[in-house]
Amino acid sequence: MSTKSFLLAAALAALALSPSFVSPLSAATLPGVADMDGDTDLQNCTAEAPDDTPLGSGRVVAVDPAAGRITLEYRPLPLLPEGGVRVFAVEDPALLKGLSAGDRVRFDVERDGRRYVLRHLENSN
Repeated sequence: MSTKSFLLAAALAALALSPSFVSPLSAATLPGVADMDGDTDLQNCTAEAPDDTPLGSGRVVAVDPAAGRITLEYRPLPLLPEGGVRVFAVEDPALLKGLSAGDRVRFDVERDGRRYVLRHLENSN
């Protein structure tokens, strides 16, 4: 690289990084943003992040379909880091159909006040 090329590249880099060179962006200068019905306030965006929480795993100890509860022996989870045996409420009692003691299951649990509720439950035998 010649000295002139190096100096030109250094000058362009300095110019590009200079705060006085940067022009303010507006909805009119961004393609596709100007036609958003005037709603360009991204601070109030309320899109939810995808739920990447892995399913928990465990073994069925007991099933009580009439009460909508299941007792699971489970491995530690982010929500329940101690692991162990616990009685869980089930959001939909139909999830308990076909399950019996000893079955291996995968599940998704959420806290609902003072109790933990299974939102998803699948037999993994």
